[in-house]
Amino acid sequence: MAIIERIIEVEAAAEKLYEVVSDIENYPSFLTWCDSSEILSIEDHLVTASLSINLLGFKSSITTLNRLYRPEKIEMSLQEGPFKSFKGTWFFEVVSLEKTRVSYTMEYQISNPITDLLVKKKLDSFIDQFVGEFVKKFKE
Repeated sequence: MAIIERIIEVEAAAEKLYEVVSDIENYPSFLTWCDSSEILSIEDHLVTASLSINLLGFKSSITTLNRLYRPEKIEMSLQEGPFKSFKGTWFFEVVSLEKTRVSYTMEYQISNPITDLLVKKKLDSFIDQFVGEFVKKFKE
């Protein structure tokens, strides 16, 4: 299983950043690779959501179960999609009143070995773009 992690500090309150990441239905408005998003169910702090993605030239969809721990953490686990396994976590650590350390960690394994080789070559740059798009949205 491969692991990718990015850590950044953002001049904004943790609650505001948490709101951007948990607003799944708004993803297509700022994530260039997200064609559409849909909330399938909400139960207490559990949200099941589906994203239609156009990633590195591959069109697919992924459905995740998202555990929300407001405002410090969001955990995502694969329900359906192009991965053999996938877990992602957003952490929002308060540094000061208006500064937050945000970390994104992704553990994954892709089902198709050929697709896996193609994705590995471009995944680091995609994750940088992915986090960068969230940072841009955070700063709005």
